[in-house]
Amino acid sequence: MVDDRMAEEEPAKEMLSRLESLGPDDPDFLPLLEQLRLAVLAHARAEERYEFIKLREVMDAATLAQLARAVKAAEAVAPTHPHPGIDTTTENLVAGPAAAVVDRVRDAVRRALSDSP
Repeated sequence: MVDDRMAEEEPAKEMLSRLESLGPDDPDFLPLLEQLRLAVLAHARAEERYEFIKLREVMDAATLAQLARAVKAAEAVAPTHPHPGIDTTTENLVAGPAAAVVDRVRDAVRRALSDSP
């Protein structure tokens, strides 16, 4: 199941990366954004239909609450930009923290540059 969801995420990461490089004024931006929207909705439906139901069947409420806290903690240190090619659980665990630091520095520099006169 995890492999299926990870496989679904790779094209979305590639679309996000391309959107980021295009910018909203590019004529390809809106069609690609719509394609990404549909991919994200399909991914979310698959999670809701398969993973979440299965988790509720095999885990008690306390364990589910613990998982929710773990997800929130992971989100706090996750990359803020897409990184196509990092598509396995192991690659995400190894490269994710470093990518997150790079992303957050890049975001801070962009904010600083956009705020400067």
